[in-house]
Amino acid sequence: MTVSLILLGYELSPEAAANFTRKNLADYLRSRTPYMVNLLMAGYDKQEGPSLYFMDYLASMNKCPFAAHGYGSFFTLSILDRYYTENLTQDKAVELLNKCIQEIKRRFIINLPAFKVRVVNKDGIHELPMIKPENPDS
Repeated sequence: MTVSLILLGYELSPEAAANFTRKNLADYLRSRTPYMVNLLMAGYDKQEGPSLYFMDYLASMNKCPFAAHGYGSFFTLSILDRYYTENLTQDKAVELLNKCIQEIKRRFIINLPAFKVRVVNKDGIHELPMIKPENPDS
């Protein structure tokens, strides 16, 4: 987080950034202007490796090996639960993501034409090519 670098002189770890965000959500939850947001926060730490945090609008937080939120999560979490393994390669992770996207395309009422994919790893944040799913009925 750039703010911590400016204010404190060092960057926060992904865990510290997640706890900072959760604390702010909790503080604003008890104010007149609460943040009504669900979010996924991912990061990479040299000592801890990759991490992913799920937070909801009530400021609950959970560290997860995989996550999804919103209506699409009703269709994709079972796929992630079945096919996720701890040491997925990037290619296998994209295959798994494609399975999730095909399920959303098949069952979700809204037609989403393309999906933007970003990878967070030790080399930073990288954007992969857009995923444009084929029609599952064809």
